[in-house]
Amino acid sequence: MAEPPGAQAGFGRPAPLPQTGWERVSELWRRDEQQQFPEETQSAHRAGLRSFVRYGWRWSWRVAAFATVFNVVSTGLSAYRDKTTISNFAAAGAFTGALFRMHLGLQGLVGGVMFGTAFGIPAGGLLMAMYGLAGETLQEKRSRERRELYEQKLAEWQSRLSMTEILGQTESNAQGRPEMESTRELKSY
Repeated sequence: MAEPPGAQAGFGRPAPLPQTGWERVSELWRRDEQQQFPEETQSAHRAGLRSFVRYGWRWSWRVAAFATVFNVVSTGLSAYRDKTTISNFAAAGAFTGALFRMHLGLQGLVGGVMFGTAFGIPAGGLLMAMYGLAGETLQEKRSRERRELYEQKLAEWQSRLSMTEILGQTESNAQGRPEMESTRELKSY
């Protein structure tokens, strides 16, 4: 006979042992009568937290340095070549992987290049897809801003040039008249 869901676990036939992997995993997350997780789960959580506190800082600076070098190289290549391609990300990954594995010798260097390239290509593809979804890539934005700045400076230069021409014409007109007339004319402005 099956027990109702609210019945106490101490009476009746015990539940059968889990047979599948999913049943064993889900058993770890089942709460007991006091709404607490089993001791194994709590122990695993505590061990994970302890190891994170103990060793997390060692990995954090390495991950930060890796990401910084990768982004500096890929951004530098994109700015130098004035376009963003997958090869920029592959080269950045290869360089970064080689940099972090060169202390292991030639074999480590080659492994780092392979590892970095293997992870740089999908990372670059993902970033380029996100740029595409945004509607404007960083390159297009930079080109547009550069063009707008150039057009603004050109308009300022042309206005200054026209002002210079106007002043030059005024000066040449003033030289042909008597001195008093040119002074009156300048004062009227």
